[in-house]
Amino acid sequence: MKPADSPNHEAPRTRRRAPLVMACVVLVAILVVWLWPKHPAVKAAAAVPVNAGHPVNRDFPIRVAAVGTVQALNTVDVKVRVDGQLQRVAFTEGQDVKAGQLLAQLDQGPLTAQLHQAEAAQRKDQASLDNARLDLARYSKLVGIGAATTQAVDTAKAQVEALAATVAADAALVQSDRLQLSFTTLAAPFAGRVGAREADIGAIVHPGDTTGIVTVTQMEPITVLFSVPQDVLPELLANQAKAPLPVNVTTRSGATALADGTLVFVDSTVDPTTGQIRLKASFTNKDRKLWPGELVNARVLVRTDAQRLAVPSRAVVNTQNGTQLYVIAANGTAQMRPVETGVTVDGMTEIRSGIAPAELVVFDGQSRLNPGTHVAATTVATVAEAPANANAAGSPPNQDNPS
Repeated sequence: MKPADSPNHEAPRTRRRAPLVMACVVLVAILVVWLWPKHPAVKAAAAVPVNAGHPVNRDFPIRVAAVGTVQALNTVDVKVRVDGQLQRVAFTEGQDVKAGQLLAQLDQGPLTAQLHQAEAAQRKDQASLDNARLDLARYSKLVGIGAATTQAVDTAKAQVEALAATVAADAALVQSDRLQLSFTTLAAPFAGRVGAREADIGAIVHPGDTTGIVTVTQMEPITVLFSVPQDVLPELLANQAKAPLPVNVTTRSGATALADGTLVFVDSTVDPTTGQIRLKASFTNKDRKLWPGELVNARVLVRTDAQRLAVPSRAVVNTQNGTQLYVIAANGTAQMRPVETGVTVDGMTEIRSGIAPAELVVFDGQSRLNPGTHVAATTVATVAEAPANANAAGSPPNQDNPS
């Protein structure tokens, strides 16, 4: 081979290698793509289920609450007014009695004999008085014909007057003995309920005894005494002047309503040590749900804020930036909305500003939300109580959101 011919032989060889190199590159690329680690496709986050609803207009009754004590209008320990032996008990412990109903009776023998003695003395003195009057009449006739002296007539008159006074005293004594005898019968002074028996049959009882025969307590009507802060006094007095304010009472736990009544008494002074003023409400208590001495929760209605925009209190989220609500936007995402809240009554909270009635507010499931989260909303009624399936929409309501 000549030196001048070498380049011509190399060029065809290079052209033959080029397709082979390209094939190798393609093969390597395929292997790289084939062997490169596979990653699953990122799926879109699932929408968070929530319960939602619209704000509603409702009345907010503004009440002042306090702990009260049930008090009977009348409570009397029935005691004897004369000495005697307890002969009869005509009641059963815990029995309801009517006014004037017989409760007990003492032995009437001694006082009956004393009354008879006084009546006999009265009849004796009355006979003497009648005789003295006849004597006076005779002396008055005789003095006219000179058969009797004027002094005799005057003496007869004095005798009549003295005996008349004696008879009057006898009558007063008879009346007193009859009154004493009536005291041996003990009757209920008013309708009510008797307590435990305080004396046994056969016992000698006295007016000065520490305890009587039985205690009678009036049950219908009944009152509740409670105290409220002096700050509510001006508004309370102004509204009480228009009409008696409603008062309702519940058990101490607040779980059971007991009775509804009206305010009947506002004390004349404020206690300077506590800044509280005493109030008293009256209740018919026909069902006997209120018992004297019982502690209850009393709430007096001061005013009513009519037709205020409201949402269930469980929808309100307390954050470091204040009270907020989760509002569902048109694109299905939850957005936090600062709101100004007012009073809270019976599980509903007044919203003074921040939302409109047409907006959809998250009621349950806030704890799983962040601003911008997609939600799957179930529309529920706008009521204070959460629906039975509320837990399916998230954690318990009223839980503060950390965002």
